[in-house]
Amino acid sequence: MGPRLLVGATSPAEEANVIAVKDAPATPRGAPARTWVTPPRLSSFPQEQAQLEYSSRSLVFPSDGPRLFRAWGPAERPFVLAVAPGRSRWSVTAWGAGPSRARAAVREMFSFDHPLAAFYERTRKEPVLRGTDRRFRGLRIPRDATVYEALVHAVIGQQLSVIAARTIQRRLFDAVGAVFEVDGVQVPRVPTPSELLGLGADGLRAVGLSRAKSTSILNLARREAARGFPARRLATAPVGWAVERLDREPGVGRWTAENALLRGAGRCDVFLAGDLGLRGALAAYGAVPKDRPEDEARAWGEANYPGWGSYATLYLWRRWVEDGAPSD
Repeated sequence: MGPRLLVGATSPAEEANVIAVKDAPATPRGAPARTWVTPPRLSSFPQEQAQLEYSSRSLVFPSDGPRLFRAWGPAERPFVLAVAPGRSRWSVTAWGAGPSRARAAVREMFSFDHPLAAFYERTRKEPVLRGTDRRFRGLRIPRDATVYEALVHAVIGQQLSVIAARTIQRRLFDAVGAVFEVDGVQVPRVPTPSELLGLGADGLRAVGLSRAKSTSILNLARREAARGFPARRLATAPVGWAVERLDREPGVGRWTAENALLRGAGRCDVFLAGDLGLRGALAAYGAVPKDRPEDEARAWGEANYPGWGSYATLYLWRRWVEDGAPSD
């Protein structure tokens, strides 16, 4: 098992119920590969505690400079990336992957292929997000490596605050040793299906997951182990079909499905109309009152940001957090 990810606040009773799982992916060995990527003109490098309350669940920001670390790739064969900004290029170091694969991973991780200027054209015409193209210039959707990873995170986060979800996630990762150590930095990775199944319901409950969430995560682990999720089709099929496909999984409702499509499949067209934070923001900014049906919030997103619901979600959330989550 790899090094433990120290999370604190775990009681002796919880520790006694945590099952150690063997045969986790080993920390990548061999010399790291070094390369560079040139980000699109409209790209900002993520800053800890600035842009990422919405999306920092697997990024690590060490204290020795402006770089970040992230585990990437399939759950059973992950590798580690370190990315640091430069004047015109970002430097990339990869442990367990070659330069070409590392560059492709960074492009996916930061959604470099999304034509952000087209979204900004719409924000300039719509009053709720007007000005966010300057305020949060270059903010792109940080991706998860797989739909499986995004679903695991989304299930953990159901009806919880970001802080509470992150605490449970860290306990879960610590329970199975789901962490790499590279260059003196501990980098969490999503647990493999076999690790989650090895913990079982009792182990998942011990880290703070409810009975329903434990059952859902075990079902997701079985699905991923059996045949996985059709990532390419989920990314390109009509959004209604993709939501319905994931919604068939036990414990995966519409909010969880849409969250996973946004983060795991990299879709631009998913507006999380059922998210309580977004509903609060829409109400606070005079767009859709909280007491109106969810379909009205979804209609607002489709009318103002067709094809760009994911970015409307991200920028609306970012504005609401930056403004101090004002009440309506």
